[in-house]
Amino acid sequence: MSTKRSRKKRSLPVGPLPPQVAWLDGISMNVTPLISWPLPFYRRVEYLLTVTCESHDSAESSTWHLVRSFDEFRFLRKRLVAALKRGHFCQAECPWLYTFLKSYYPTSHLVGSSSTQVMDRRRKTLTRSLATIRSFLISKANHVCPLVMRGVASELLEFVVGEQKQFEQNDLGKAPVWLRQLLQRWHDGDLDVNGCAIYTLVGHFQKQWKTDVGENRWSQFATAESFSTLSCGHRFHDECLIQKLNEAMKCPTCGHGEAIPNMTC
Repeated sequence: MSTKRSRKKRSLPVGPLPPQVAWLDGISMNVTPLISWPLPFYRRVEYLLTVTCESHDSAESSTWHLVRSFDEFRFLRKRLVAALKRGHFCQAECPWLYTFLKSYYPTSHLVGSSSTQVMDRRRKTLTRSLATIRSFLISKANHVCPLVMRGVASELLEFVVGEQKQFEQNDLGKAPVWLRQLLQRWHDGDLDVNGCAIYTLVGHFQKQWKTDVGENRWSQFATAESFSTLSCGHRFHDECLIQKLNEAMKCPTCGHGEAIPNMTC
């Protein structure tokens, strides 16, 4: 049994994380209740999502806060479930994530949603749910599924970086510029895997982005992508290309025979 496990680990792709999920490598998320009294005798409960992004050398870090209602967390769950498209076939652990989202995520309560016990239970459950989704996304074994890389990853990025409603405090902070630009690139379709296992990069890598890459080490994830150039001149994402070359040593686009691909980065 241990031999099979070790073989499975060795078969996983190596190298840096794809840009769709690389931003999660230094991210931590924590949820705390936020109570306000908009009207006398009416207590409103929202949840403060604190996101911390630390660099590899711990020299720089960014922290920002987002005020989310419980319904917004529930809507995130709904969108994640929809992105998984139940019943699709892949080699990732999508069935497990689907079951986790459907069974573990906290449910709504018509009465008692502002009680201390309910708020504390939701705080723990929401924090753990976000941590579990993050762990699922950075696991290389799950990068083989285009639905994970295209749908699940983008929904989480939108949730922790996207716009939020105005709040009384002014010290909520903002996500780093490079992370917001990464989200914009996704909105523009420049990080879409197009729902296929192979994604050619001919002409894609030449596009210039209006961003200061030198802002910090993590900003490089917003602009750098790992790709390979075959002898015929076609370019592909490394992790997409490895599987195809294992099937046949030829270019997936033109069919040109390959010996050892010229790996560049």
